[in-house]
Amino acid sequence: MEMVRTSNPRRGSSLVEFALLGIPVIFLLTSVIAASLDMWQFFTLSYATEIAARYAGMHGATCTANSNSCTITIGSVVTLFEKQSIALNKAKVTVKFTDGSGTTTCNPVSSCEGSATQYPASANNTVGSSITVAATYSLVNPVVMLWPGSNGVKAGTFTVGATSTQPIVF
Repeated sequence: MEMVRTSNPRRGSSLVEFALLGIPVIFLLTSVIAASLDMWQFFTLSYATEIAARYAGMHGATCTANSNSCTITIGSVVTLFEKQSIALNKAKVTVKFTDGSGTTTCNPVSSCEGSATQYPASANNTVGSSITVAATYSLVNPVVMLWPGSNGVKAGTFTVGATSTQPIVF
């Protein structure tokens, strides 16, 4: 039996098709996944900031009326913030707590976990006064490293922020 070689004009076309389509598709999928993770982290930052501000707004001067003991500390608000921000690296989060008495900055947020400072402060925390919780977070996007011609560029870093201002209701 004799083997006959036939010329196949499509030989190697799979490799060319992969190079033309596969590589851009992989880049696109990596970009979508990276953007999705960044959006999840931003949403988590925003949500945790809102919850922390609402919690603090419920613990003003009149919450201790009728012998209630409901004053809170910056440490307890930070603990609540951290429980709500599961997608974030605590070392990259900065939180600022502002009331009528001034601003307390926790950079990183874990530096205030044991703080016994009352928040909102006993002065200037009457019903209707405003408190503000502001947080920032550094996002890292690795897509820049994959861009053709980047020549070893490191991952792109940018900072996002969230702010929530709430009135003191009790």
